[in-house]
Amino acid sequence: MNDYNELDKEFEDDDLPPPARPKKPKPQKLKPTQLRIVAGDLRSRRIVYNGDPATRPMKEKTREAVFSVLGGYLDDSYALDLFGGTGILAFESISRGSDGATVLELSRQTVNSILDNMKTLGLSDLVDVQNVDTLRWLKTSDHQTSRFPPYRWIIFCCPPYAMWEHHGDKLVEGLKLLMQVAPAGSRLVCETEESYDIAAQMPEYDWDVRRYKPAIVAFATKHGAEEEVETSEEDDVEDEDVEDETV
Repeated sequence: MNDYNELDKEFEDDDLPPPARPKKPKPQKLKPTQLRIVAGDLRSRRIVYNGDPATRPMKEKTREAVFSVLGGYLDDSYALDLFGGTGILAFESISRGSDGATVLELSRQTVNSILDNMKTLGLSDLVDVQNVDTLRWLKTSDHQTSRFPPYRWIIFCCPPYAMWEHHGDKLVEGLKLLMQVAPAGSRLVCETEESYDIAAQMPEYDWDVRRYKPAIVAFATKHGAEEEVETSEEDDVEDEDVEDETV
């Protein structure tokens, strides 16, 4: 009797519907990031960023502080953003007086977002967006910048922090090549983690290093040959004065 009951139970189990598959969680819709231009002709205009969600835009307060260190307004300059991301650094530069900008960005999705914002701001004729690998671009920076204007460049180097750790040597090598061809008076702005010492990697420049937690922003200036000669002559005069005093 027990055997029949067990057989009936087996047939009943066969008739049962298969267990329901667990539902896959729906991907969360990421809200577009809105960024505001702080100062200049486009002051308070906003852009909407729909690019790579892993992009880490510079905080607005930090961006305002960075441009303050650069002098506030950037007349007679040309901006170069090596890791474009949202494009906000190029847009802010033009708003503050730069004659134009070149933006490098690897992600096609992010490039499309930058192009959309350029149209919205009316900057399509002033910004050149290139969908490129920045490290490769830097290797031939003399050729890449041959059509840049001959007056000072404002160079922003704000890559993902991991790039300083994993590709820091290549990046520094490329920055040195770029600064060699940059006009006198050009400024280099690098954003890094606190653990990375860009000044130690490029000691040929005098660095102004600022801490904007959790980031470090370092500023370097390319001085002209005449300026360096004048500085050297001043140093010689000071040395002579010291020698005279000690005699």
